[in-house]
Amino acid sequence: LSMLCSYSIQSKPMLVPILSCRMVRLTIEKGFCDDSIVGLVTAGYSLFSFTDDIKLGYRIGKVGESFIEESRNRHALRSRLCFELDSTLKAVIEPMQPAVAQCPDRYDSAMLAGDVASAMLSLLAHCIGSLHIGVDLVSLSKSFVGCIKQSTKFRQNFVQYLAMSAFGACIFLSGRNTDEVEVKSYEELNQIGERGKHLNLLYQNFFNQMYCCFWAGEYAEVAELSKRHKPTGQKRILEVMRTFFEGVAALTLARHTGQASLKKTGEGALQKMLKWENISKWNFENMAQLLQAELHYLNGDIASAGSAYKASIASACEHKFVHYEALAYELYGIFCVENGMVKEGASQLQMALDKYTQWGAMTKVKALQRFVDTGDPSFLRKFR
Repeated sequence: LSMLCSYSIQSKPMLVPILSCRMVRLTIEKGFCDDSIVGLVTAGYSLFSFTDDIKLGYRIGKVGESFIEESRNRHALRSRLCFELDSTLKAVIEPMQPAVAQCPDRYDSAMLAGDVASAMLSLLAHCIGSLHIGVDLVSLSKSFVGCIKQSTKFRQNFVQYLAMSAFGACIFLSGRNTDEVEVKSYEELNQIGERGKHLNLLYQNFFNQMYCCFWAGEYAEVAELSKRHKPTGQKRILEVMRTFFEGVAALTLARHTGQASLKKTGEGALQKMLKWENISKWNFENMAQLLQAELHYLNGDIASAGSAYKASIASACEHKFVHYEALAYELYGIFCVENGMVKEGASQLQMALDKYTQWGAMTKVKALQRFVDTGDPSFLRKFR
């Protein structure tokens, strides 16, 4: 059952609640062992992912974590449950940065336990998590190269393809390619995913394509991708970010097209994000505030929109999400320019440029700098 849980989380997630429930029941009937810890943590993960008992799932997972630290097999268990604990439960509820920072320790534990597969997954989790907390993209590129090299060495093809998918987004934003490793295109990765029926790889490809479109300001393409790929229904960090991307895109497009359906999508995204903010202010307050700002702007409430943009900037700065701070500065700057506050808008856009440079997103810097220098209207047309 423990081995089936590992397989199911990646390939058949709807089996996970059934398997974890069975493991907990067997523990009650037969007694406690190390696999009981797997069952307990996976049960918490299942509650978190598939029900509204998010905080209960998190607490059960934390109980399992305390058992891990008392076990003689703690290294094997840490690595085995890295995804459920560090990349899901803790990354959403607790501040995301410390959760991501634990992944190298999980990698070390896995190598000590001789569990190469879990070690590679921990390495991958660290790279992907670092991308989403705004780690400098230049240094992150080196981490992705290392991950791809190691997964190739140990013949962990699934990890290799997932790393290529996320690395593609990193390359796009940083504007820095590499000849150290092969990076397949999303079309090639989708073909691999479809042949092998790797649902997780297909989802990661979709998300990373949406990620690139969002940061490029190609909001119409974000909306189109969203139509083609239904939400998974699972509560995981990428789904939360997807909600945010879709919400910003929909509200911006609604402002320029007047489509009621887009406004409804944006309002729905805001309501979801407010719930996530209630679960973790640290991780999601800046996103909720930015969606609120865009909705106020759409509704013509200029004063409230300005206040919400500033609140989003302050939250992203306080909670150390430099990429979301840059985004909030950018959207606030565009708001100012479009409402005749040109000097203030220029100041905010310059701050956005500084923050994007700090992030290492040079593709974004070049496009935004062209708009600041020339007033190139093609930059703003991308938001329509």
